[in-house]
Amino acid sequence: MCGITGLVYRDRSRECDGDVVTAMRDVMVYRGPDDAGLHLDGPVGLGFRRLSIIDLGGGHQPMTDARGTRWIIFNGEIYNYRALREELIARGHTFRSHSDTEVILQLYVERGEKCVEALNGMFAFAIWDAEHQSLFIARDRMGVKPLYYAETPAAFLFASEVKSLLASRLIQAESRPETFSEYLLFRQVAGPQTLFKGIRTLPPGCTMTIRDGRSRIDRYWSPIPSGDRPAIAFDDAVQQFGALLEDSVKLRLVSDVPVGTFCSGGVDSSLVTALAARLKGEPVNTFSVGFDDPDFDESPYALRVSEQYRTIHHRLEVSHAEFAEALPSLVWNNDEPLDFANSIHIFALSRLAKQHVTVVLTGEGSDELFAGYPRYRIPGLAAKYRYVPAPLRRLASLLTRDHRIAKLDRYAAQSDDDVLLYNSSYIARDEVTQIAPRLPAGALAFRRECLGQTASLHLDGAARASLLDQQTFLAGILLRQDKMSMAASIESRVPFMDYRMVEFANRLPTDCKMRLGSGKAVVKAFARTLLPADIVDRKKSGFGVPLGRWFRSNEGLGAQVAGLADRPSADVFDRQALRRFVAEHRDGRRDHTELLWTVLNLCVWREAFRC
Repeated sequence: MCGITGLVYRDRSRECDGDVVTAMRDVMVYRGPDDAGLHLDGPVGLGFRRLSIIDLGGGHQPMTDARGTRWIIFNGEIYNYRALREELIARGHTFRSHSDTEVILQLYVERGEKCVEALNGMFAFAIWDAEHQSLFIARDRMGVKPLYYAETPAAFLFASEVKSLLASRLIQAESRPETFSEYLLFRQVAGPQTLFKGIRTLPPGCTMTIRDGRSRIDRYWSPIPSGDRPAIAFDDAVQQFGALLEDSVKLRLVSDVPVGTFCSGGVDSSLVTALAARLKGEPVNTFSVGFDDPDFDESPYALRVSEQYRTIHHRLEVSHAEFAEALPSLVWNNDEPLDFANSIHIFALSRLAKQHVTVVLTGEGSDELFAGYPRYRIPGLAAKYRYVPAPLRRLASLLTRDHRIAKLDRYAAQSDDDVLLYNSSYIARDEVTQIAPRLPAGALAFRRECLGQTASLHLDGAARASLLDQQTFLAGILLRQDKMSMAASIESRVPFMDYRMVEFANRLPTDCKMRLGSGKAVVKAFARTLLPADIVDRKKSGFGVPLGRWFRSNEGLGAQVAGLADRPSADVFDRQALRRFVAEHRDGRRDHTELLWTVLNLCVWREAFRC
């Protein structure tokens, strides 16, 4: 786990300034406090910060091949590198280190741009080929590792973080208001665009080649399944899932430094913890966060898992005051607004974990793969709810004051694709219009493109929603995990994001995922062989944070929300409408937690980056 950055000047006669690349590299020193490297070759500069995980004594980057013509910088881990190394040796390759970095480089020497197809891991890397004067960059299949780039009149730039690009001074921090509507709806901008003008992300499962001043993006993998999903017995699916997850966890335990787990007490992280403890055969360190509010405190469940598997358990609490104080700095670490409030707790856990381990395993991704969110039932329910007379729908919405009933009422008048499109939104479109009437409405082109890819596959609504989330919503979750853990110099590994697991999950029929109104059926069935039933079957809590209560306080976040409409950075909003939403929430008339969190983060982000 590291930080990479670099640039290629368009004017090939221009010598790359080492001070520029060093500034780009060192603005993210926390991503790699153990080592640093720099390579300059005429108009090209590569910078690297290292967090040492594999081959602690070797593996210095930028790394070159035997001829000294190809140079690589690499962020991530290749979990099958040992098997690949043996295959390459059998074909005549020789190695000067025991690192996975050199395995990628040797694969590139042998296979060129197709080298990525052999890699099982999380990665973002760049290879400068001096002989062919080309730069090749690549990102892992699910986008576990971030990779940003910018194409300016002067140069092509890339980095693990946006702030690294900005440190070059070849591009300035400037917001793109046309993306704000999408952010307000979904708390993220999906696809290659970002909230920054001129800064994009390389999509997951893609490579990019820069040669002769031109760039080309190629896709080498997609989560969209090909062909029909074959029938499979539920018990066979459970067995295959268990074998895959166990192998995935086993691969992610390979490390030359101590490994632990984030165990929230939910079924996914508890399952990863159980397998890690069983495979290690020795006590592992586990970490959880607690609250003084029992409605949000999952730590007793995490403690139960710890006691069952005899882990060395560590628990912390983050107070309201600590949370509020940390928000601005962690928005800066995140490069964009925080999608999720529990990002701050992941950072706090990572900082605690750093005292004991360097690598943690987490449970992210299971819900998106195996239909774990209640909203995956919405498309099917909405199709049926359309047949309820409109007056009865509105009456039910008014009488219950239940946001889920109100959501079904809104969706009853929408097309199937629009139901899927807005299913993961946090704020209703009419609320966005009320607070930001001057903002251009987002076209949501990338999200619609993702939906279009599944239109002809004869999939049910839950399967299409899952695939859409894997390409959009999940990106924010993975970004959160990377940015918050790396801010504390911790590497986080995500066993559910093994591409074999993703392909398996997306071939499964929905009835292996959703049974008796509950999601993740195949996951829970396997989990019952390792975990207590009350952990497997308890209601999903989602690692929640008591934001709603904190927003009603007169201190910390409450004070920030009370003055939200008066912040200079709130100039894109209708201040009067925003004051109304704040007042309704703070006096208890309505719950606007999601809207206020989203608006607050956008304002804090604009202030952090002065855009």
